[in-house]
Amino acid sequence: MSLKLSTRSDIPVFRVLDILRVVNERVAAGEDIIHLEAGQPSVGVPAAALEAAMKAVMHTPMGYTEATGMPALKNRIAQYYTDEYGVAVDPKNIIITIGGSCGLSLSFLATLDAGDTVAMAAPAYPAYRNILKALGCVPVEIQSTLADNYQPTIASLEALAEKPKGLIIGNPSNPTGTIISKDELAKITAWCQTHGVRLFADELYQGITFGEKCDTVLRTSKEAISINSFSKYFAMTGWRIGWVVLPDDVVDRVKRLCESLFVAPPTLAQHVALHVFDHMDVLDGYVARYKENLEILNTELPKAGFTKLSKVGGAFYMYADISDLTDDSEAFCRSLLDQAGVAMTPGTDFDLERGHQTVRMSFAGSTEDIAEACKRITTWMRGWNHKQKMAV
Repeated sequence: MSLKLSTRSDIPVFRVLDILRVVNERVAAGEDIIHLEAGQPSVGVPAAALEAAMKAVMHTPMGYTEATGMPALKNRIAQYYTDEYGVAVDPKNIIITIGGSCGLSLSFLATLDAGDTVAMAAPAYPAYRNILKALGCVPVEIQSTLADNYQPTIASLEALAEKPKGLIIGNPSNPTGTIISKDELAKITAWCQTHGVRLFADELYQGITFGEKCDTVLRTSKEAISINSFSKYFAMTGWRIGWVVLPDDVVDRVKRLCESLFVAPPTLAQHVALHVFDHMDVLDGYVARYKENLEILNTELPKAGFTKLSKVGGAFYMYADISDLTDDSEAFCRSLLDQAGVAMTPGTDFDLERGHQTVRMSFAGSTEDIAEACKRITTWMRGWNHKQKMAV
């Protein structure tokens, strides 16, 4: 007799992580593979931040911190908003979380009920959809296009059959690297306020921009929830530390959830996060490298046959429509991995309807690796140039 399993846990595999696992196994076995699939910096937290944190923890009991995080870290994050955006954030509205994913889960739990609908532009980070489904909520995908920068527009929101309870935006976006302009962001926040729609802003990649600076939703909305993390700009993926900025009426609800679900965020990671703010010059150097990598991709990929590329303004992702090359992005990526030693992610993770014709590339690796990946892709693609449609 089999025992019961929950329907809420029956969610799709997170393909990006599954691909990363396979690629890591093959690299460990000695294969020469270039990573374009992994959504993480190839470098770690600045060494000086680690040294300072280690000195601090040598004299600090590594017990629980407050359930909502160390006051010193919350104060430093608040100062960051003042310095970078000119926006005043009260530290009491900041909750330290176990990475950005935890921040998403807590925000949804505190503001949504089972059956609530939440809209998002597709392509979108798959965890949005999967977390919502696990909580009994209903994701509603807006089919965005290259023409509208793969972001939601007021027209697309107005076209929804019914107003959702929530809207998720990624700014900058994973997987497309696109940015919502300040004017458009203000329009979206105003639309949400007018229609009583809770706005969840995934701002994990803010700090990584290559032109126009990405604005925070906190400038134009007192009701929006901003989800952030030390993983991307701050290069602390494995430390699993992030934060959310919440409206006044949501703070205590998230605090109580933190107490029972997680007790407290990891103490050591909080100490490192506190000190990483002192080394933003190093982090900005990482961003300069990402920009150089992006320039290589924008130059070389069209030569290889990728002609429909997202207009990347931030993060370290490029999204490509390869519908003129294949109708099976998963097979395309497998062949590229097997025959050229380049790993990228099929769009099926990000777009349930059109992902079989798209791929995502991460350019967070070394500049040498990005240049070599382009050479391998170009050589590999020449083998298919004689075909109208790549039947892989």
